[in-house]
Amino acid sequence: MNLVRIRARSHFDQTRLKKKVDEGTFRSLGHAGAAIRLTARRSIRRRKKPSRPGSPPHTPTGHLKRVLRYDVDRDSQEVVIGPVNEYSRTIWNLHEFGGSVRPKPRLLKSHTFRVGEYGPIRRSGAMLRDRRGRFAKRSNQFARVQIRSEAQARRATHIVKQENEYRMADARKRRRYPQRPFMGPALESQRSWLPRFWANSVRA
Repeated sequence: MNLVRIRARSHFDQTRLKKKVDEGTFRSLGHAGAAIRLTARRSIRRRKKPSRPGSPPHTPTGHLKRVLRYDVDRDSQEVVIGPVNEYSRTIWNLHEFGGSVRPKPRLLKSHTFRVGEYGPIRRSGAMLRDRRGRFAKRSNQFARVQIRSEAQARRATHIVKQENEYRMADARKRRRYPQRPFMGPALESQRSWLPRFWANSVRA
């Protein structure tokens, strides 16, 4: 009987393994973020009327669906999912968790209009005050027309001033938002599927 001796050597490359793990984690986080974002988008209906409290919010124009994004950070190995619109971020946060806020007024640019310029007129209704000086009725529909008389110029200037006064008064009121979560439920619905995104994620 002949005796056969075999020698084997193995080399453990820790740096290469860590690189493979990081690459797999980055891909898996991206897949998880995409799945949660898609679930959240599908839960939001395009409707003009507000949704029932406790259910995902409605979006009249589809804006909320369009601003949902996800971003994977390689360094921290995290994925962030949610609306990215800077102006509306506070609103989406209030929908998700509920609460109240005093809105920042969006004022029109003050201007003294002259004949020949284009200025605002009200299409219907009027802005009136009650006996206490509070605004009682208002039409917020404007049309932009060419001013043809001094009277029109004065009215256009007054409309801008009056509209800004109304917006300032309206901004003093706190607006309450009932809870209408859409990101939390999307995460919970995908939670049991998340480990599958990491299955076989480290490739040789």
